[in-house]
Order: sequence, then C-alpha cells, then structure tokens
Amino acid sequence: MIKDIYENEVGYMVGTFYADIFGYEIEAWFKKDISLDYVEKNIEYLNNLDREFLVKICEALRRYYEDYTRIVPDLCEDIPQDIIKDFEKDPISILKYINLGTYEFDNYSTTDENIPVINLSGDCAWSGDEGVTIAAKNNCLLYVGPWTEFNVWTSASNEMFNYAMPKEI
Repeated sequence: MIKDIYENEVGYMVGTFYADIFGYEIEAWFKKDISLDYVEKNIEYLNNLDREFLVKICEALRRYYEDYTRIVPDLCEDIPQDIIKDFEKDPISILKYINLGTYEFDNYSTTDENIPVINLSGDCAWSGDEGVTIAAKNNCLLYVGPWTEFNVWTSASNEMFNYAMPKEI
C-alpha cells in the first residue's frame, strides 16, 4: 500500500500511496516511532471512507470556497467559476478542485491506535497560497479550512476559519 519509504532531512518517514477517492498519489509523513501498520490502517480508512462522511467533507470544502470568494472577491478573478456548479447533483465533484499532497500522522496514545484519523493538506483552486487542510478523528470532522499545522490529538478545533461545522450551529 505505502511505497518508497525514506527518511527526509527533518527526520520524518515519508512514503507515497494511491488515494482512491482522489485518484492520485499522496505522501504520508510520520515519525519513526509511529508504526507502519497504524499508517496503513488509516490509509485504508481514507480509501474506504463512508460516502456520507465524504459528503460532509465536501460540504465543508464548499463553505470554505463560498466564504473565501465572499471575503476576497478581488482575488477570485482567475479561479474556475464552475467549482460548485455541479455540487447539488454531485457534492463530491468539488474534490477535483483540490490537490492534496500530504497525509500527516502525529504521535498517539496506544489506547487510541484504533481510532481512525485524517490529516490531509495541499492546494485548492480557490485560495492560492493558503491551501487547504482537512482533519478528522473517529468519523468526526475537526477542521476544514486554510492550511494549518493541525494535530488531530491536541489541536483545538475552534479556528476562526474552520469550515468543519456549518455556520448555523
């Protein structure tokens, strides 16, 4: 599943895997003391996400897109105008406008090793240098928004630009 594993210059183990739901390869980053079994178990989880949970992620990405275009419309001239054109018919269509590069794994307690986590970061078509981070733990969306260093075990989810939760809540 994960291939070409090596240690990078900052001491992380890095390998690549094919992300079925995105249709391309993503790098997995993890510290040496994190087991490869744990990493692969979470990759398997990502590749088999429940459609309902995947739609929740896509709905949060839509909120991020809509808020970004509302807040900084002058920076949106060059972004594709059809990002949410097909959203009502197929919410997952928004995924073609993101390009995730890393799936990061943080240290966890052995009591938590069976809790599935997602911590993806990369680019999105609408926010230029700010990119996107998607973080979830145990099928609960914790963060969707501009790139941030997010630890699913310790980070608070009350970021100002966190679109994981609908604004009505």
